[in-house]
Amino acid sequence: MDLPTRPAVVLTREPDDNLELKARLLACGVEVREIPCLATEYLVPQVMPKGRVAALVFTSKRGVRGYVGLASQNAVPNDFSFEMVAAVGRATRDALQQHGFRVEIVADPAEGRVLIEMLARRLNPPARIVWVCGNLRTVELDTVLDRAGYMVEALEVYKNYTPDIPHLDPFPVAAVYVASPSAAQRLVENNPWIKDTLFCAIGPTTAAALGKLGVKRIEQIGMQSEKTVQALLHAYQCAL
Repeated sequence: MDLPTRPAVVLTREPDDNLELKARLLACGVEVREIPCLATEYLVPQVMPKGRVAALVFTSKRGVRGYVGLASQNAVPNDFSFEMVAAVGRATRDALQQHGFRVEIVADPAEGRVLIEMLARRLNPPARIVWVCGNLRTVELDTVLDRAGYMVEALEVYKNYTPDIPHLDPFPVAAVYVASPSAAQRLVENNPWIKDTLFCAIGPTTAAALGKLGVKRIEQIGMQSEKTVQALLHAYQCAL
């Protein structure tokens, strides 16, 4: 595979997650290199929630895809219902709205801590909450809310696993965009040289993980489309 000769912006999410961001960067003349550090398998949980719950909570677009997939397979029990839908971040909200969900709670900035605070303001314990999630969870939503007296059920609808991540010779990098601690760890462990470049993190949890990996230059740029594009474009222009 040919390596870029100009400084590249490295995207570490799955290609489907990069479509809009990659297209906008390319339209601005940015050199883009995709190194997927995460792969997803969608699941049908053995135990599905039943009855009525106070809130159905989503913390990622993958959770939305997984839940919608279950619904399309008629795997969601007919007697399951929810009073409100909550989402972490605008991207997750937008994905839900595209499938007809009415989202009442949106954590912005897209942080688990913010979502927990918003849920606690709207609901009184022992309200029942179903959290649609994956097998790797950095948000301590269930732990924190359980301690506060809420009844939280984690519904795992997808599993993350490690794809084949290449060991690459050093090449010019303007910035690396990472959206999860696990992706950051996999990239750095397979290519230790890259930690000397600028890493743009989706939020504080990923930024903290980067710091523990020895990355020195870290910026938090979120995942809002316009802000993310501008931050990566600026990093690219500075690297030219």
